[in-house]
Amino acid sequence: MNINKYCAIFEALGFEIRLKIFKFIIQSGNEGVAPKNIIKEFDVDSGTLSFHLKKLEKVKLIAKKATGKRASYCVSPAMPKAVMQIFLAELVNESVGLMPLV
Repeated sequence: MNINKYCAIFEALGFEIRLKIFKFIIQSGNEGVAPKNIIKEFDVDSGTLSFHLKKLEKVKLIAKKATGKRASYCVSPAMPKAVMQIFLAELVNESVGLMPLV
C-alpha cells in the first residue's frame, strides 16, 4: 500500500464523529448496521450521516450492503489489514479495561 492511501484513510478518520461511526460499524460485525441505527446512536441527521458514510466508503473502510429496499453498512473487505488490526486491538483493550481510542 502506498503512503497516499494511508494518508487518505487517516484523513477520513480525522473527525471524531466519523471515527466513532466507523468504530460502531466495526462493532456491528458482518451483518452491518442500518443508517437509522447510526442516526439514533449518534443523534445526527440523515444528511450529516450520509456525508460521513460517503467519506468512509471513498477510502474503502466501509461498504454498503443493499438488501431489497434497505441498506446497511459494514467493514469493507478492501480495508487494509493494518488498519483493521488497530481497531481490533482497541476493542480488545476496551474489553480488559484499558483506555479506548475514542
